[in-house]
Amino acid sequence: MEGFNNILKQFSVEDIEKLKVLLSIIPSQDQKEVVTLRVFAEEYSSLIKENRSAGYHKSVIASLKHLTDYFGNQKPIHSLELKDVESFISHLQRKVVKGYRVYVKTLKAAFNKAVDWSYVKENYFVKVKLQKKQQVNPAYIDEEQLELICKQVEASIVKDFVVTAFYTGMRLNELVNLTWRNVNLNTRIITVGDEEFTTKGRNQRYIPICDEALTSILNQRENEKIIPIGSNYVFSKPSGEKYTGDYFSKAFKKACRAAGIDKSIHFHSLRHSFASNLAQKGVSLYTIKELLGHSSISTTEIYSHLNVDSLKEAIRTFDHGRLQNYKIEKLQD
Repeated sequence: MEGFNNILKQFSVEDIEKLKVLLSIIPSQDQKEVVTLRVFAEEYSSLIKENRSAGYHKSVIASLKHLTDYFGNQKPIHSLELKDVESFISHLQRKVVKGYRVYVKTLKAAFNKAVDWSYVKENYFVKVKLQKKQQVNPAYIDEEQLELICKQVEASIVKDFVVTAFYTGMRLNELVNLTWRNVNLNTRIITVGDEEFTTKGRNQRYIPICDEALTSILNQRENEKIIPIGSNYVFSKPSGEKYTGDYFSKAFKKACRAAGIDKSIHFHSLRHSFASNLAQKGVSLYTIKELLGHSSISTTEIYSHLNVDSLKEAIRTFDHGRLQNYKIEKLQD
């Protein structure tokens, strides 16, 4: 037995995996292809890299690493049982308290593909029910706070970028990739998504341009005079190249700190601000859904509580007018 173990030590991880595959093709009544978690992780990661966003691919890599770290690279994927998955998710909940839900969701999708590839017979991640998460309303800013932030922005293009985001609700990646061919200044309509740029929901949408956003966009049209012919990004470098999302995101966060704005505010909060301010002005959730490009109204319903006037109107049905002139006196020191 000791001699056999010494022989095994001479083989690499990849050699052992190949040996398992060779052994698996020997005819038997219960023939199975041996696919390890490492092999599946590499195959699935490659698939996602070709078909999904860089951000999602990064999330997939992190999720699969948690899985292989827990079970080991050499564990055959078909050997995972419901009890194993439950144990892994419990471990994940302890290790990544705030982000485990994202990893579990990502692995659910990954193992759906494993079922499609006949690597496993059943996706046990689907069977594990997580405790419902407390819904927390997204942080947002109003127009006055936007003005305070913009005063702290050093680069004019960042200011215009931020203002456009606030008044269109476009995602960071959508604005970075916005091209002049998708901005109709005559009809004042922005088209989000085309054959060259894929939106998150894979749906094309149209956003009317209000005065504030139009001013910021026109500023870039003026700047185009010094940009080489052929540049097509609305918010571009003098060379015509597009900026990274990090450039705008970090500049915005820096301005927020300088303006003394809530630490929970980040660039994506501008999208929430767009929707939140519309909801407070009485715009219907369905209209907000279309402007944001949500695939389901349930996603947009997080802003339903912000139409305070309609809530007050509903509660007034209980009033009888007895306290109509009631005023709260200032408390004495």
